[in-house]
Amino acid sequence: MKYHIIPNLDQLDEYLSLSKKYNLGFEYNEFFMPDFLDNEDKAVKTILEYQSLNRKNDTLHGVFFDIVLDSMDKKIRDISLERVKSSLRVASMLKCKGVVFHTNYITWMKDENYKNRWLKYNKEAYLKLINEFKDLEIYIENMFDLDPYLLRDLVKEINHERIGVCLDIAHANISKVDIKEWFNVLRPYIKHIHINDNDGIIDSHMELGKGNINYKEIYPLIKELKNNPTILIEISDINKVKNSIEYILKNNLDTFN
Repeated sequence: MKYHIIPNLDQLDEYLSLSKKYNLGFEYNEFFMPDFLDNEDKAVKTILEYQSLNRKNDTLHGVFFDIVLDSMDKKIRDISLERVKSSLRVASMLKCKGVVFHTNYITWMKDENYKNRWLKYNKEAYLKLINEFKDLEIYIENMFDLDPYLLRDLVKEINHERIGVCLDIAHANISKVDIKEWFNVLRPYIKHIHINDNDGIIDSHMELGKGNINYKEIYPLIKELKNNPTILIEISDINKVKNSIEYILKNNLDTFN
């Protein structure tokens, strides 16, 4: 399996060295921040710096703040779609393989009409996007979803080979549903995975082994997956990334090749 890390331009040499040592991809995280996207000079400069590395097949975390593809207000749907397109445009410029977007489902909304509208408008939006950006894959990530079923329904309804699930293990750990059920339900659709650790309450992005997520039980589930998903070690601190890599190696969970 191919692993990714989140680069930081301020420590780029260190991240490039780590990438070379363990054959790691990058998942660019700058471009989901609204202020960053609206600062054209900074955004263009960052894109050019990453383009100069001549990388390909990396991933990018797309926008998610206030993105409501299912809004009843068409103007909000339209601006949300345009923000999502901005992420996909940057990913194309950086020759990425895929882009991650959150479900952004309001979990306390129990109304069946809300659920159906969410499915309808998200399906329409992602089909439109995947047909427009033919060089990219899209991975839809469980945010604070209470269970895996709605995400499964969405990706199953979309039924497109370039759209799949990004299973965030730490987000699933915060839900009340056992991680094995998340894998059982989403298994055919998982194309990308985010890993870090937490205490089951707060999404704190700890290094592996510092929270209560039992990765020794999870890795066999990952290795059963047929889609050969990419895996992001979703931690921003480079020392904690290194510690997480050592945790994976020390516990014989996986190799890096």
